[in-house]
Amino acid sequence: MSDESFDPESVTDRVVKKTPWWAISVGLHTLAVLVLTFLFVAGAPAETVTVSAISSKPPKEPPVEFRDPVIRTTPFKEPTPDEVTQLTPENERENVDPSEFDTPTTVGDNKLNADSPFKNPNKNSSIGVGGPGGGKKGDGIGGREYRRQQRRKVSTSDDDAVRGALLWLARHQSADGSWGVQSHAGACKGTRCASPESASADFDMGVTGLSLLAFLGAGYSHLSKDVVEGIRFGDVVRGGLQHLLREQDVEGFLGPRTGHKQMYNHAIAALALCEGYGLTGSALFKDQAQKAVDYLVQAQNPGRGWRYDARSGDNDTSVTGWAVMVLKSAELSGLTFPKSAYDGARAWLDEATEESYGRAGYTHKGTGKVYCPHNATFDHQEALTSIAVMSRIFIDKKSDARIRSGAELVAREVPSLEPSKVDYYAWYYAALALFQFDGPDGALWSKWNKGMVQALVKSQLTTSAGCKDGSWEPADRWGCEGGRVYATAINALTLEVFYRYENVLGGKRK
Repeated sequence: MSDESFDPESVTDRVVKKTPWWAISVGLHTLAVLVLTFLFVAGAPAETVTVSAISSKPPKEPPVEFRDPVIRTTPFKEPTPDEVTQLTPENERENVDPSEFDTPTTVGDNKLNADSPFKNPNKNSSIGVGGPGGGKKGDGIGGREYRRQQRRKVSTSDDDAVRGALLWLARHQSADGSWGVQSHAGACKGTRCASPESASADFDMGVTGLSLLAFLGAGYSHLSKDVVEGIRFGDVVRGGLQHLLREQDVEGFLGPRTGHKQMYNHAIAALALCEGYGLTGSALFKDQAQKAVDYLVQAQNPGRGWRYDARSGDNDTSVTGWAVMVLKSAELSGLTFPKSAYDGARAWLDEATEESYGRAGYTHKGTGKVYCPHNATFDHQEALTSIAVMSRIFIDKKSDARIRSGAELVAREVPSLEPSKVDYYAWYYAALALFQFDGPDGALWSKWNKGMVQALVKSQLTTSAGCKDGSWEPADRWGCEGGRVYATAINALTLEVFYRYENVLGGKRK
């Protein structure tokens, strides 16, 4: 072998001549990238991270398109006639002491007075500081005296808004006691109270539960004798509860299993059934309320939260929030469930929440904006963070860093009627979270609440809108799914947050 074969320049020359031009180009670009990467890493300073109280905006996460899982369906197992309770004046009086309901409460100056205590034979039914047993006897969710005291702090305009919403809902209740996302328009007189075409009848059970909760939240039970503008609200609640009982199958599930997002429907309807029982202590449907809670618990993903279908393996913070509210209502009313249900919900919230800002994700930590094709133009709001704050308070009745940082994050988004920012669902949970954390006199709550009341009272339709009087246009982020009934019921619930639950943390945070 000659010395020329060992000449580096000669070898390189032969290799280059035999190598295609495109291979040379790829090699040179790869070498350049490697050199630049080395220089950048070698020259970069060591990274330091400082976690402190929220003083700047959290990082924005990329949007995530909302995609529904495949829903497994189970045939409806219709109960026998003997398994369905009939709520009639005769059997009501056999199961509830009628003396408290002989005299109708007075509806004057548009005030909606609660007419019965929240009954719990086993324990004091107060959320209160320290949970059940921590407040005054007879107070708590639906407590008559507590609600009356708190109503004195509510402005006339707020009460008028709630009263108008309940009247609209009462006028648009179906003959079978339900409310329909689309079918409610069949009760319209004159101007049709339309909902978006995208709003689905799959949510009829859910909006029926929401509508019932609006009446229950104002203190009206199936035994109420109050007559408002010719409508007896007790009859409205009785019809709604009767519909839930008819639609509950033998396993305790409420509503059709073939519908979209079926666990939303069950959880919201179960919450209405639990609160309906809690307001009266009626033995007539205690067992059905307990069965609804039992089904919710067995539908939970082991050690985690809930999603659209029973034990689906997927979790989301939104459905889990409704489930936590059912469990809290069951706890306050003396119904039972295993402690592991709270433990699983807490574990999911821990998994979905960012430590530094207290922001909760949807199906995982850092989800960012969640949207579907009908609401992609709406801005992201911290509805899921509100749910996490509220749930932690309801489960543990104490403050931690994630509650405070989450509440501060939520309070930044004061309700606005700017079209892209209208989100009734986010406002509802923000009201619950901030009132529990900071109300009724805290700075965060006061500023946010002022904006909320102004936005809702200003946007509620009045007599000039004809049949729509008392309702809200379903022009918010999720009105595309729940329609006008959803919008009106959830906004009434938001305005009732002052007296529906007692404040838990009570301004005693450090």
